[in-house]
Amino acid sequence: MPLSRPGLRARRTSTPAPPGLRRGRALLAGAALAGAAAWIAAACSTPSSGVDGGDLLGVFERDAGAGATAADGGQPRPAAARQDAGARAAASQPPKPPEARPPSEGSCVAEQGQPRRELRKTLGRPPCRGAQVLEARDAEGSPRYACVIAPSGVETRAPLPLIVFFHAEGDNPTAVDKETGLRKLGATWNLTGDPAHAGFIVLAPQGRAFKNPTQGERERGSKTYTAIAPFDVEFTGDGNVDVATVDAFVDQLLEKKLVDRRRIYALGASYGGHMAATYAMMRADRVAAFATFGSDAPPATWACPGPPPPAMAIYRACDDVFPCESVERWLRARDAQTAQTAFLRLDEASRDEPHCALRNRCSAKKGAINHARWPKPREADLLRFFAGHTLAVGADVATSAETAAGRDARTPDAR
Repeated sequence: MPLSRPGLRARRTSTPAPPGLRRGRALLAGAALAGAAAWIAAACSTPSSGVDGGDLLGVFERDAGAGATAADGGQPRPAAARQDAGARAAASQPPKPPEARPPSEGSCVAEQGQPRRELRKTLGRPPCRGAQVLEARDAEGSPRYACVIAPSGVETRAPLPLIVFFHAEGDNPTAVDKETGLRKLGATWNLTGDPAHAGFIVLAPQGRAFKNPTQGERERGSKTYTAIAPFDVEFTGDGNVDVATVDAFVDQLLEKKLVDRRRIYALGASYGGHMAATYAMMRADRVAAFATFGSDAPPATWACPGPPPPAMAIYRACDDVFPCESVERWLRARDAQTAQTAFLRLDEASRDEPHCALRNRCSAKKGAINHARWPKPREADLLRFFAGHTLAVGADVATSAETAAGRDARTPDAR
């Protein structure tokens, strides 16, 4: 990039300068060029280009969005600072074995709401190519389906981790192939650390087409986005049809001895993220951890002793359906419950973004597009999170509980 303006020419001297002066001028010119290059590089970089996704940077010290009004008044998030410091200290250490969480018995969600029974239509068999389609009939009498995507030679690799993928509203289980790279990653990605059990299985249950949105869905709806949930997350009683249907599909895979009971994870997009969180809490004796994309707090509330299951929240700085500030209020609420929570705040290109988008920089159209764009480039981060969490099963339960009790006794203020 030329440093002189067009049309201007350097003035020449009639007498050559002495060698010492020429060397001094050369040094000054070099320093000027270096300074100019540094200025150009800084001017061309984005605010998030130098941000490490694992570095929390104390971003929850206050609400990041301009004009945001947090329910907690933007109170500090001390757990984030501790997690940030711990992540930096552990960056040079070898990977640690995953932490086994003791399962919680029964449903850990306070019962609320009423079952949703009014369907707009009954959904048929999803066109999942290269996948096994499981069938069941739920308690309401509706046929239900789920697609199972497994790596080749799954019988010889089994038992394998299982990711239960809850699709977004207006979508179906084929979103696993249309939106994500989970099929390809599931063929080789090792979540267990054991070469004999490399790969993972994806179970994608199909939701339902409800006739009318709930009040919460109507409030979140916009002119550019129709919010119709595919799963019933408003009702958290024992008779939740969607939870029971997913149980039936998972049981089918367990009976075939394909699934590692210690490594069952829930994952969901948008309103499917609400279902992933709800299923993980209602089945805390089955799900090791869960993750969401473009989702805030589900209606379900944790009701068991101890923290809810570990979670990873991935969200856009600009989102018109579940705004950035709303997601971060949920993260602060999880901190108050001493829940293990990882997060990735992203821009429209899935790069790390250090703060929520300013309101005048996040139009409804842009926010709707961002909300629907699955963060495919960050799936490796998601899988690394899952690999770090297991569920204590059988004889592991007592050992894990003793380990947790000893850790809490040594570090009473760690939470």
